[in-house]
Amino acid sequence: MPTLEKQTQIEEIRDKLSSNTIAILTEFQGLSVAEMTELRTILRNAKIDYKVYKNTLLRLAAEQLGVGGIKEYLVRTTALAVSQSNDLITPAKIIKDFSSKHQNLKVKAGILGNKVITADSVNELINMPPREAIISMLLGGMQAPISQFLGVLQAPMRDFLTVLKAIADKKGSGEAIVSTVEPNPEGTIPQPVEKQESENKADDSSDHQTSES
Repeated sequence: MPTLEKQTQIEEIRDKLSSNTIAILTEFQGLSVAEMTELRTILRNAKIDYKVYKNTLLRLAAEQLGVGGIKEYLVRTTALAVSQSNDLITPAKIIKDFSSKHQNLKVKAGILGNKVITADSVNELINMPPREAIISMLLGGMQAPISQFLGVLQAPMRDFLTVLKAIADKKGSGEAIVSTVEPNPEGTIPQPVEKQESENKADDSSDHQTSES
């Protein structure tokens, strides 16, 4: 049973993970006090919280939130960088830039929503255009009513990234961009049109059989 102090820290970690878009796990062993102070100052100026936690407390907080696959990254020292906004790019960019000059700082993994992503995936965020730019590009190339895209725009950030990947895959294969998604007023990832149409046909068939009987 965790002590009151440890339970307070677990709740603190859980609140950070659940209320922020992305958290980046870093290893800092070997950094000097001056280097850690410099890193914290840079991150704080960008509205990014950076704090050292015990691996056990991080694991317990993640487990309480249903975040799986984090245990393998919780070795040696761990500090958590948590963005206070929906900006995915800035935290990853600052840490990568700093680690290029101070090799003792390393990205272990990231937590996006309730999913653990690898260090490589965290670094790939740096190359992703801002959300507003992506939306602008997509809207510029749309050939369907804008209402069909509302479900994507209203989706949480972690779902938004999933949709972006699907769109990128379709653009690479030359398929239409928005014809595969349906609007969803509740802000969740839309279902593929093909799947929705098959479900509608099944419902129509069931109604027809009922009326005949």
